[in-house]
Amino acid sequence: MSHCSSSRASYEWFGAIAPILVLYLTALGFSDSNVGLFLSLTLFGDVVLALSISWIADSVGRRRVLAVGSAMMAASGFVFFLSGRFIVLLLAATFGVISPSGNEVGPFSSVEVGMLSQLVQPEDRIYVLMHYQILGFVGLALGSLVSGAVISHLEKGASSHEAYRFVFLAYGCIGLVKVALSLFMTPYTELDHPHFPERLVDSPEASEDEETDVDDEPTCDERQSLIAKRPLIDRTASSTPQAVITTTKLTLGDLDDAEESALPLLSLVFIVLLFSVDSFASSLTPASYVSLYLKSEYGATIRTITTVLASSALGAVVTSLLTGAISKRIGLVLTMVTTHIPAQILTGAMAFAPTLPIVIGLYIARTCISSMDSSIRGALLSAMVPKHARTRLLGISDVARTLAAAPGPFVTGRLVEIDRLRWVFVISGAIKIGYDLALLGGFRQTKLQH
Repeated sequence: MSHCSSSRASYEWFGAIAPILVLYLTALGFSDSNVGLFLSLTLFGDVVLALSISWIADSVGRRRVLAVGSAMMAASGFVFFLSGRFIVLLLAATFGVISPSGNEVGPFSSVEVGMLSQLVQPEDRIYVLMHYQILGFVGLALGSLVSGAVISHLEKGASSHEAYRFVFLAYGCIGLVKVALSLFMTPYTELDHPHFPERLVDSPEASEDEETDVDDEPTCDERQSLIAKRPLIDRTASSTPQAVITTTKLTLGDLDDAEESALPLLSLVFIVLLFSVDSFASSLTPASYVSLYLKSEYGATIRTITTVLASSALGAVVTSLLTGAISKRIGLVLTMVTTHIPAQILTGAMAFAPTLPIVIGLYIARTCISSMDSSIRGALLSAMVPKHARTRLLGISDVARTLAAAPGPFVTGRLVEIDRLRWVFVISGAIKIGYDLALLGGFRQTKLQH
């Protein structure tokens, strides 16, 4: 459970940072285009870090990598508290993975998804990732509420700039907490994990000898609370965990014929490209720019903005609970498409909302619906490759998505500068609908083997 606690802690303070990041940079005197450039350069820096992390995590140790990442997160918070220089803050945002969207989209999310995907059977993966996502949404909501309450209180006796700095200080402190939580994770999250026993299956045919053999083996309470009566990690015939594999073959299965294996590889490339297009569209309207939109166009206060972001995150918790059941009934891809397209129609409608209550309603509804595909995306990618290639594929996907997202904030910053911020919602919604249609056409009939 320390893994989930670690994720929840980080998500909580990503939620605290997201509403104020653009507002804070603007308060420091950066121009609108420079703010957009700052966020874009941050994402470009994340690409190199993400590629490095995803490639070495399995050999160095996943828990160590997350602990180092948490320490970097802490350092970035303290730098934002102490400095107001553009270059210094840019370096801190890059290596600390401060997110303008409030989502943990940096190099460490692929490691966490890979760890969770390994701990459960394939048919249960969607439910575990769904609950992982739910913890993130709860954290985002708490972070937004805490951020709004603290800033509103501090603004009574200090400037907005000083109030924002305090939130970054708290962000650094929570990073230190996450270091400890990362180190306390179970060793079964590693690729080269220790030996572990098969679970007993309640069956009239189970022999007494089998029960004795299993009882004599060590157990892991942390794993037993996840899924009952099933071995959590796929095993070889000898019940020995697989060794770290240094070469990765990105195919859907162990196909003997080279011509057959080319199609799955092309499918993987295509789906990563599609996710990259979706990521670019998302980067046009991150939570930081939504905050700016509500404040500049409708006069919303920081307390109102953080309450809206918290409400949308909590609403996403409710809708995410339905994800597993829906995907079991109609499939992963169809679930993603049928929930995502209506959400993007609402995204486009935000540009034309006449009043603050209407735009708030559209944003909350859009966030609740669009969030349903987040856990499914990880489950879909995880099911396309064997476990020894999973972390690297997820890492490559994160690199591609981050690289594609990098120009987005700069584009939005330029639109802010010419007073056309509202049009990013139309552009983002249109691109995402195109992504959904391509995903449906390309992967509706794909068979998932892992």
